[in-house]
Amino acid sequence: MITIDNNTIIIDGQWTLSNLREIQLASDKIQPQIATLKDVIVDGSKLSQIDTTGCQELYIALKSLPKESKVDYQGFEKKQLDLYLYIKSRIEDAGIQLAAPDNHNSFTKRVGMFTIYLLDEIQKFIEFIGEISVIATQRAFTPWKIRWSAFWANIQNAGVMALPIIGLLNFLIGAVISYQAGSLLQMFGASIYIVDFSTVAILRVLGPLLTAIIIAGRTGAAYAAQIGTMVVNEEVDALETIGINRYDQLVLPKMYALAVSLPLLTLFADMMAIFGSMCLAAIYLDISFGEFITTIPNAVTWRSLLVGIVQAPVFAIVITLVGCYQGFQVQGGADSVGQQTTKAVVQSIFYVIVIVALFSILMRNVGL
Repeated sequence: MITIDNNTIIIDGQWTLSNLREIQLASDKIQPQIATLKDVIVDGSKLSQIDTTGCQELYIALKSLPKESKVDYQGFEKKQLDLYLYIKSRIEDAGIQLAAPDNHNSFTKRVGMFTIYLLDEIQKFIEFIGEISVIATQRAFTPWKIRWSAFWANIQNAGVMALPIIGLLNFLIGAVISYQAGSLLQMFGASIYIVDFSTVAILRVLGPLLTAIIIAGRTGAAYAAQIGTMVVNEEVDALETIGINRYDQLVLPKMYALAVSLPLLTLFADMMAIFGSMCLAAIYLDISFGEFITTIPNAVTWRSLLVGIVQAPVFAIVITLVGCYQGFQVQGGADSVGQQTTKAVVQSIFYVIVIVALFSILMRNVGL
């Protein structure tokens, strides 16, 4: 939003009402530095948009400069600079006293600002989901318009390339389950019940959950970083310029590909986790592979597998939507790409865990 390089104050991103909280936080951080500058250059070459609220915040930020400082505005578009100078002159002519940013905001003010920010984020995310839903509905009746080449490329990247890491981690989780639970069951002479414990836990919860978390960290982050980099390089704007819908090109193929890949990855993860549990049971509890396998049908039914597989497409849609949405929210440069990628991963994992909890309650109530 606003940074300092020697005697240059760099303004970037969107200085608009919707980003008021971020602007104020960024301004607060550099106020001590601004107060020491003299003969500064205000560089607006990276400023993409500014409205009257942004002009007011810029005026407040620069108000901390010493009175004898000279300010040189460079890199601004003419209409941006004209708007800022007009707002500045109106404030000064009217004798309005705008306070410099307060570094010690009250608790109430911080809560209010966070609430406004949160409500704005919710509104924008709902709008994003609505736009995706409209396009997805249209493509349901015009499947020949789906970017099938991008779909298959995402199947390769999000599905096939993820098999090694998903297989390894789920194998280890299955082994850990057998080791931890087996030691307790062995004390009561009930080692064979490790089959019931591990298979039910893996098929219903741990397999789908761990797979979704891995995909959120791997694929969700990749989606956010890819789209964010395209936003920074203005490639998304270029797509719109040549008449290609950004969501049609960048979101739908990813969402469809992950919705197909994740159930298959979950099934593979279940197999690897059960195999890991089986190996530890054979080594640590003296339960042979044959005994373990023949006990599985008595321990679980097809419903346990179905409960886990049904969750996977929901995880896929949520991970894709969150990752792509955060990618489109990138403003400025590489720092913003990193920030939005981090948000994408954290939010995706949070939503996945919430969905697992909701599915657990729902499935229990319907008897599955």
